[in-house]
Amino acid sequence: MDQLRIKDLEVYAYHGVFAAEKELGQRFVLDLILEYDMTRAAKSGDLTASVHYGELAQELVKWSQESKEDLIETLAYKLIDRIFLAYPLVRKISLEVKKPWAPVPLPLDTCSVRLQREKYTAFIGLGSNQGDKSANLSAALEKMAEQNIRVLQASSCIETEPWGGVEQDPFLNQVVEVETWLNPEELMQTLLAIEEDLGRVREIKWGPRVIDLDILYIGKQEIFSPDLIVPHPYVAERAFVLQSLLEIAPHFVDPVQKKSIRKLWSEVEK
Repeated sequence: MDQLRIKDLEVYAYHGVFAAEKELGQRFVLDLILEYDMTRAAKSGDLTASVHYGELAQELVKWSQESKEDLIETLAYKLIDRIFLAYPLVRKISLEVKKPWAPVPLPLDTCSVRLQREKYTAFIGLGSNQGDKSANLSAALEKMAEQNIRVLQASSCIETEPWGGVEQDPFLNQVVEVETWLNPEELMQTLLAIEEDLGRVREIKWGPRVIDLDILYIGKQEIFSPDLIVPHPYVAERAFVLQSLLEIAPHFVDPVQKKSIRKLWSEVEK
């Protein structure tokens, strides 16, 4: 991927755990690498297909001075967030925040942290069978957009019978493809927070719920941890999920089953 680099940009700001650091301030140094496709800009001279590094440098200075953080990790994270929001064409960011005047009583050149984040796509399943189901799905999508989860495409909403053996009202279900730079654990925690904010209460497994947000796929990744399993362990068994996926991503290949969504759908449809 093509790269734009801003090296050793000096910023005077007010970050640190000590009161004097926040009061007097000190010098920080930023080393930034942005990755995005520069082909269109290079061939046509179209400035809208590029990142104006002069403007970005000024923005970095302004953003660095807007708050006073205890940790330079927090500063780096917030700067990455602002860059992704301001420059949608950027796919990957590597940012090092250096603190050459770190209050350490030892001979050292600098202390620094380096954060790297990259955009990826994921498929998320939505479901609701309490209250205004359609409004619940719409509210969830709005809250996702507020949390750096951009919807690329959405399936139709379909009414489905409950899955899991618990007697309850029919569901309204939908699948969306999203783009985000949140890491998988952050994505999961963000979706859980949205569920809670919309009033979901977890009482009965596979029971009725105001909103249900499931991570189905994260690209071709396979994740198995105590808190997150991707692909979703039941995705190949749930016809209503496959039906929605078929509408927006029929040729996507399940990394575990090694079969396309079209093929998985044909197997459960029988």
